[in-house]
Amino acid sequence: MGIKKVEFNMYVKIKLKVTVMILLLLIGIPFSNIYASEQEPIHALLLYDGLAKGSSREGNVETMQRLLASYGIKVTQSTFDNYKKGGLAEYNKVIGIQNLDELSITNEDFINDLKIYKGDYLHIGTSIPSAVQVELNMVTNMLRDQFVKISMDQFSESRIHVKNMSYIVQAEGTFYGSIMSGNGDVRSPYGVRNDHFAYVPYYEQGNLSELAMSYVLKDWLDITRQGQTYLIFKEVYPFSDLKLLEKLADKLYDAGIPFMVSVRPVFMNVDYPAMHRYLETLKYVQSRSGSVLVNAPVVSSTASQDGLTLQTQMESFVDVLADYGIAPLGIGAEMYWSYDQQYAEYGMNFFDSSILFPNKDMRYWSRTDSSQPFASSLYSMQLDFLQQFDHNDTILQDLPMDSAITYDFSDNEVDMSKIVQTLNDSWITFADYRYGQHTVHTQANRIVSDNGLLTLNGQDVDLNDAYKNIGSEYAYTVEQEKSFAKLFNIQNNVFIVLIVVTLLIFGFLFIIGYRLYIRKYLNQRRK
Repeated sequence: MGIKKVEFNMYVKIKLKVTVMILLLLIGIPFSNIYASEQEPIHALLLYDGLAKGSSREGNVETMQRLLASYGIKVTQSTFDNYKKGGLAEYNKVIGIQNLDELSITNEDFINDLKIYKGDYLHIGTSIPSAVQVELNMVTNMLRDQFVKISMDQFSESRIHVKNMSYIVQAEGTFYGSIMSGNGDVRSPYGVRNDHFAYVPYYEQGNLSELAMSYVLKDWLDITRQGQTYLIFKEVYPFSDLKLLEKLADKLYDAGIPFMVSVRPVFMNVDYPAMHRYLETLKYVQSRSGSVLVNAPVVSSTASQDGLTLQTQMESFVDVLADYGIAPLGIGAEMYWSYDQQYAEYGMNFFDSSILFPNKDMRYWSRTDSSQPFASSLYSMQLDFLQQFDHNDTILQDLPMDSAITYDFSDNEVDMSKIVQTLNDSWITFADYRYGQHTVHTQANRIVSDNGLLTLNGQDVDLNDAYKNIGSEYAYTVEQEKSFAKLFNIQNNVFIVLIVVTLLIFGFLFIIGYRLYIRKYLNQRRK
């Protein structure tokens, strides 16, 4: 009886799931998207021996963080020295970066835990743990003070100078790319991976190894979807040359290039004509295949330590955009914002999509070792970075991760025209950000982008709204009550008349006095 009851319950559950799937197909909702928001992102542990400041490897930890973010990975970072026993067991993915050649990994807790670790481990650099060498059946050697050529997929770069670099002599697994010494006597894979372990001997920012790493990461992280390339202009302010921004939108629209603008938020005086012109320009940009992102506000050294204020300000600006018919689709911020508990909670939590720019001026508020992951995040790079590499095809293929070619918006029309021409000549196929899935929500508004359709609170966003001319006449200060204005005007007029009459009388007396003086002077001369 108990067995039949269990079988009946299983039958009911299966039938219910099939019914739900059929209903979803009938109403046109992809079944795979129903539980997408409920899936937890991959949580990876990033370990490193040091940041290698002042060396060629400085910055590679940050670029790794941004690469992982572009794959939607939540990251917790630490040093090998601070690793605690049992820590590996909390993660399915672990990355170790060895930047300092003269130091080896001495933390016995990490070494012992790695020997019994059941998850996936990627090691980068020298001091390769024995567990990695054994797992990959790998033998390595060293190149010192040489130029090498790195090739990966369609890209290659020659004459990369390396001081100390391991290279793979023998290994078992899937190979990625190649490294060849300048004199041609060494040719080795750029990286190798098997089911659980992977190894990359060389990784620095600014050369092809930065890009090559993304190919290894994609497979190691089991990412299956293909990346896309986007175009974004940042540093757009209300006091930017808005007419030039409109011209830029027209030129890109005519060239068939979709783009994004990451705009600085405004928290005060949103009813001024300058703000209205800002909003009208953004609405016009939106109508010309442009997508709008909200850029993180500028953080000053005297910023108020009040997270709720930041939350209220960011929410109010999103609502101002939404009320004006503008649909922001994500946030643009320097990468360190996602490693700050307060910024992430109060400034970024309205968005499930982001573009994380390289750090320039880090002003942490409440720094944390774990990042804020996003369902969609773009890897920011400049076009010059890609153009330094040789590539096989005329048309540049999409990279493994979602990426964005990034420009700062300039008020110089000549510079912006050159950028448009460069983009036309680049043979890059840019994707339309609106065709991705993005959600922005506040208490008052819910903005959704899906397959090119923008909705605001369930209603389609009008992308062809007429442009409005905003006049410059505006009373920026409230006029005071003028109950005595008429009386004061009459009084002023009376005073003016009295002054004029007085001046006339004075002038008349002056003339008479002058004549009497002249007559008296002449009479004295005659005598």
